[in-house]
Amino acid sequence: MAMRIRVTTRADLFEKRKQQHIDHGYQIENERPVPVNGLCSFIAVSEMLESDGIGELVTQALSGMPR
Repeated sequence: MAMRIRVTTRADLFEKRKQQHIDHGYQIENERPVPVNGLCSFIAVSEMLESDGIGELVTQALSGMPR
């Protein structure tokens, strides 16, 4: 199962934010590097193990702990 998040950032921080997500183990999809109203975006994809339960994901999200 894959978890996808859309990351929207200022155009001048696009490459830095993309590299941060790559460094944390995400794959990058659907890049939109052309700024619209000063913002660019991409989708960060993380493969999740089937053993990861929804409860664990909610706990991580609420505590701010990255995977």
